[in-house]
Amino acid sequence: MHVATPKSPAAPGRWPIKYAVERLLAIIVFAVIVPVLLALAALVKLTSRGPALYVSDRSGYAGRVFRIYKFRSMRVGVAPILGVDGKVLTLKSDPRLTPIGRFLRLGFDELPQLFNVVKGDMCLVGPRPDVPWERDRYTERQRRRLTVLPGITGLAQVVGGRYMNNAQNYELDVLYTERSTWRTDVLILALTLPYALGMERIAQCVFADYVVAVRPLADAADESAGGG
Repeated sequence: MHVATPKSPAAPGRWPIKYAVERLLAIIVFAVIVPVLLALAALVKLTSRGPALYVSDRSGYAGRVFRIYKFRSMRVGVAPILGVDGKVLTLKSDPRLTPIGRFLRLGFDELPQLFNVVKGDMCLVGPRPDVPWERDRYTERQRRRLTVLPGITGLAQVVGGRYMNNAQNYELDVLYTERSTWRTDVLILALTLPYALGMERIAQCVFADYVVAVRPLADAADESAGGG
């Protein structure tokens, strides 16, 4: 399905500067941590069967499809676990993980996406990229998440979006495109490590207004499920 180029996000002048700054930062960090990336790739190969990288299609700006890179944290051939709304679920104790999968999921599995930022497919902070088939199910408002480049980390991620439904995650992404500032991005970056360590409550307090704004969408989903 063709996805039309969406309208510009709020404060359109900020985004080109943001992308340029974050791309430069990604180039510097990528160059510095190459030995770490090689060591992690070797660990993945040595501890489980299959490739070091997990490569998958994702929707980027305006719905354009690109290839995303991650260190493989799950065993080869396992199927995703989906919620009732089609969301891919993340389990705390997941038997599908490789021996070092839990360690990688502290955020190390996302490090290869620095290359996506260098290429211009992504930025450091933005909505997490969705699988291509989900974009065809977006409402008109949810399509606004496609008005900016997807990010390695994002608002919905750090406030614990893995425990929210798709509607809440998408609304957080849209609110980010409408309200975010440089301060928002710095806070999201700073709160990514606490999130990876399971301390989402810190970000939920910092971004309490966003969390409160999407809470009715959880209630609506519960009522819909109850009525079905």
